[in-house]
Amino acid sequence: MRFNLKEVLQVMPSDSFFFSIVRDPAALARSAFSYYKSTSSAFRKAPSLAAFLANPRAFYQPGGRGDYYARNLLWFDFGLPFPPEKRIKRGNPKDPDSHQGHVLPSGTGPRAQILDPNALLQPVSTVADGHSQAVSPTSFNLGSSSFIQWGLAWLDSVFDLVMVAEYFDESLVLLADALCWGLDDVVGFMHNAQAGGEQGLRAAGTGGLTAEDQQLTARARAWNNLDWALYVHFNRSLWARIEQYGQRRLKHAVAELRARREAMAKHCLQGGKALDPKYITNSQFRPFQYGSAKVLGYALRSSLSPKDREDCERLATPELQYKDKLDAKQFPSPVSISLKTSRLLSSRHQATD
Repeated sequence: MRFNLKEVLQVMPSDSFFFSIVRDPAALARSAFSYYKSTSSAFRKAPSLAAFLANPRAFYQPGGRGDYYARNLLWFDFGLPFPPEKRIKRGNPKDPDSHQGHVLPSGTGPRAQILDPNALLQPVSTVADGHSQAVSPTSFNLGSSSFIQWGLAWLDSVFDLVMVAEYFDESLVLLADALCWGLDDVVGFMHNAQAGGEQGLRAAGTGGLTAEDQQLTARARAWNNLDWALYVHFNRSLWARIEQYGQRRLKHAVAELRARREAMAKHCLQGGKALDPKYITNSQFRPFQYGSAKVLGYALRSSLSPKDREDCERLATPELQYKDKLDAKQFPSPVSISLKTSRLLSSRHQATD
């Protein structure tokens, strides 16, 4: 979802643990161009990502359909306001203006105050020339450093942890530690990975890239300047947290996490790894295919016990099918409720007999 704090607080208590994840804008741009090529008018007009980034304004028009995918997608997903050129046409359900009253940073204060929806609607008071003034987002140059730092400070006040995709396992260890979980609680299989996409995910720097890829990376980060500011900020905060946790301790925990994941993969999966979707015959495990790249998925070994199969299914089920499971559990249909009731009555009847 696009983060909207006021709406989230309608269903979640104020002491909830908020966490999210960021990704290098260069890697995100490669993925988004492939996945949203037919959705974004800017991407659709560009023959390649390199051509788009060489002259993005030749393709990108503020208010273009689906063009929130084409620039500063992380900033958009966090629900933050945009520079004027980034605003989207009225009537679009993803229009930032329709959300700004709900998600605008409120400046400073303890988290309990920040999480109060009413506090979000209050302007920040500042003192200038001896007079109290109200500061709102429109008081800033929205592309300025002050505006960016203001947005980052608000995110810091709301989120307990922001993970980094390029250091995913390290982030999982920190997540488990923050929530007092064990490593088994964060063992999982990667989903939504595109074929051949893992190298790009790990390439947070420019080491090992060709000169052409380095140029594309630099241009992607410059074009997605708000996302790059987000990424640099939360990459630093992650490593500050790692220092507190202890690098040697983290190295050991990451190795243990990877060993447990590998063991589960060998136990659960055909081939012990992700597969091309053409080899996944069970629709329950076949990931949704969209865009030009293949999205990998998993197939389970046939020799699993019922208990092991249940555990492995949870790890291998793609997000859309998993959401269907959660929907069915949270909003059971009348038919399923009546079946459960009849089975319960039947079992009680047999017990009394």
